[in-house]
Amino acid sequence: MIKQRGLSLVELMIAMALGLILTLGVIRIFISSKQTYTVVTSQSQAQENARVARHFLGRALRHAGYWDDPTVFRAFPVLGGLLEENEVITVADNDSTNSNIVDGTDSIVVRFNGAADGSMTTCLGESLDETQIAVNRYYIGDAGASTQVPSLMCESYVMGVAATALPAPTRQPLITGVENLQVELGLGDQTSIREYASPSAASIDWGTVKSLRYALLTTSNQNAAGQEDTRTYNLVDGETVTASGDNRIRQVQRDSVYLRNFRSQ
Repeated sequence: MIKQRGLSLVELMIAMALGLILTLGVIRIFISSKQTYTVVTSQSQAQENARVARHFLGRALRHAGYWDDPTVFRAFPVLGGLLEENEVITVADNDSTNSNIVDGTDSIVVRFNGAADGSMTTCLGESLDETQIAVNRYYIGDAGASTQVPSLMCESYVMGVAATALPAPTRQPLITGVENLQVELGLGDQTSIREYASPSAASIDWGTVKSLRYALLTTSNQNAAGQEDTRTYNLVDGETVTASGDNRIRQVQRDSVYLRNFRSQ
């Protein structure tokens, strides 16, 4: 007859210890995988936010000064203190006078004519015909109740070609996860860019602005655990931003756009 016996206390404790070690190992791998996933996802979000923001801004800047009928002399009137006669683009440097705009960020205003075929649209997707003018302002807006991070905003005005006063605007976020916008102006003539200058330079003649160079600081829409960010980011010449120390992923994207500037033609 074979005698049977259970585990001794020592054997049971060893088995429990080995099981605990294996369980802790599995948990550690799971946590590490989850952290890696959130970091990669956050990096993708920051990159995607930058790509889409560049698409909207690049398209808007290339439309600045568009006039539908090439046989008609283009004439943009003075507009409500925002744009001078025939001025199709202006930039406010580190705008702190508008409560809708995050302090320390730039804003861009562009003006253009609609098209007879309806192919020209505002930044909010409203189609324009040749009897209308659109003025679009792009700026950084604070995080709202529905977003945890600042957004690239669009403020759109639509009016008749001869209008000299701004109507009520329509505004909405375009892309969440854009924290800062900084701009430099390329000054020159028809053949070359002479220099890049800050929009705050007192001597700027907007008729000589032939290109616009801008930098965006984008951020992820979610935290990436263990990735505390206190770095200082260089945007354009002389403009830096230091992160607040949160757990979001950030990156800087830059682009340059040649302008259809009517006043310099």
